[in-house]
Amino acid sequence: MITNERVNDYIEALIPPRAELLQVLEQEAAEERIPIIQLPSIQFIRTLLLAFQPKRILEIGTAIGYSTIWLAHAAPLARITTMEIDKERITRALSNFDKAGIRERIEIIEGDAGDGLPEHYRFDCLFLDAAKGQYKHYLDLYLPMLEPGGIVLCDNVLFKGLVSEETVDNKRLAPLVKKINDFNAYIMGHQELDTSLIPIGDGLTFSVKKGE
Repeated sequence: MITNERVNDYIEALIPPRAELLQVLEQEAAEERIPIIQLPSIQFIRTLLLAFQPKRILEIGTAIGYSTIWLAHAAPLARITTMEIDKERITRALSNFDKAGIRERIEIIEGDAGDGLPEHYRFDCLFLDAAKGQYKHYLDLYLPMLEPGGIVLCDNVLFKGLVSEETVDNKRLAPLVKKINDFNAYIMGHQELDTSLIPIGDGLTFSVKKGE
């Protein structure tokens, strides 16, 4: 998280209780070190979707289906296409979608999201929460499929606050931090998008695609 731990705990304590399944998935993710979106961030996204009510959502990075279930609950009329490369996680996600009663609204695609989708796909909401170093590539691939007025949400864009450091001593993380920094500059200055960067959780960007 990038906020003070006490502030984050305060925010989480104010968030209304989640469905039992979501709480179970939170516990599983913590125990198995499965990366899922932080609670303040997904609550913020939930509120946005309640207001916007997208009908066609593309999610990059399914994992065990935690965020997909949140999206489906917040936008009950939406059909969701979600992409995941890990076969075991896909199996678990499908089981969780059954438990949540949303499987009939979910299309899960196995494979590398960097390979793209057929041109006929169209969306009014794009959610990026996968390989952070590939965000620019994902945005370039899928922004043409986003309708004017559609929204883009990207998680982990402040990456534990490391993006604000002048130097990153960790040689393994330094190249990734640079890519995230480059992406942040790219999306904030993108001519087709109006974007805000939200400093909650691990950082979110929220963008609206400009009209034609």
